[in-house]
Amino acid sequence: MLNILKAEYNKTTNKVVCEVVGKDRKVIQVSRTVRKHSKEIRELQKQNIYCIEIQGILYYFDFNESYSWGKLIKTEQFRDEERTTNELRKSGREETKHHVELKLPKQEKVRKPVVVKQEEQVEVKHEKYEVIKACIENNIPVYLAGPAGSGKNYTLEQISWDLGLEFYFTNSVQQEYKLTGFIDAGGVYHETEFYKAFKNGGIFFLDEMDASIPEVLVLLNAAIANRYFEFPNGKIKAHKNFRVVAAGNTVGSGADEMYTGRLVLDQATLDRFAIIEFGYDRNIEMYLAKGNAELVDFVETIRTEAEHNGIRATFSYRCISMVTKLERARLPLKDILVIAVFKGMATDTINCFSASSCDYNNKYRKTLVQEVRAA
Repeated sequence: MLNILKAEYNKTTNKVVCEVVGKDRKVIQVSRTVRKHSKEIRELQKQNIYCIEIQGILYYFDFNESYSWGKLIKTEQFRDEERTTNELRKSGREETKHHVELKLPKQEKVRKPVVVKQEEQVEVKHEKYEVIKACIENNIPVYLAGPAGSGKNYTLEQISWDLGLEFYFTNSVQQEYKLTGFIDAGGVYHETEFYKAFKNGGIFFLDEMDASIPEVLVLLNAAIANRYFEFPNGKIKAHKNFRVVAAGNTVGSGADEMYTGRLVLDQATLDRFAIIEFGYDRNIEMYLAKGNAELVDFVETIRTEAEHNGIRATFSYRCISMVTKLERARLPLKDILVIAVFKGMATDTINCFSASSCDYNNKYRKTLVQEVRAA
């Protein structure tokens, strides 16, 4: 078990950052996403008790009201080399044979109950969720092809929680060492997210694969096919629960008007992956819009108009979320559309949008036609 000096919870990133004493006695920082894979863990979060996984061990911390200090109150063995992905999924919500009974410290003062809004309890899943999950469970590499801001990253985090697997993320790789790691002048090997997933098991997510250099993809192809890899610190066999998911804004066809920095992926790379189209999901859009169908209809309409008119513009989930928040802040709707939807577009470009397929009484369409375009 690691010697943890301090633990702090970051609500913005949903990560616990720990100060850990390493083998060389140096203090290093370890950041892990909070686990949510079992009912017990989710219930404990209501008491400010958060759980993370490091090297197959679950650590439970009881945080103070400011989340700036966490007291370690429990450890639990979560996985080992012999457990398969399917077994992890089935046992992730059950007590393990190594379970240590949780004894909460006596509290001198009563904590104020955490009030969770109903909207925060609902977990919305993308329409392709089950298809992606089935591929990952059956060890089929997946390539998600879809527009920016369509929720690829979050969907994979949801699946990792569901399957009880650690989630490792890397953006487009422009240098080989960012995948393989490297040994510095002092002889110390620097691990990468790919190395950790390959060795310890978990989902390795390579986002923007179509913006990564071909040399890196050749190495990834070899690792997927052979299930072993020659890292700078030696040859390692892939863990049974090592899974690969990649994503891109194109289907390996190279740059286009929207995504100018994309490369053509060779067929040897594409052949390794099950390719799944991952677009915007209306259920998620309705959730982000708090049920505001007028807003969702408007955004979907102008998104279609941008595609048909060849306009370089992205109207993603972030757009819907921004408008919803700014409306709650009671900003004028005209200003909201300018700063959160059309985002600095020239007047001539904005005039290309009419949202004509929306209902005539749609307030966003009316504001666009009567105020934004007329300005």
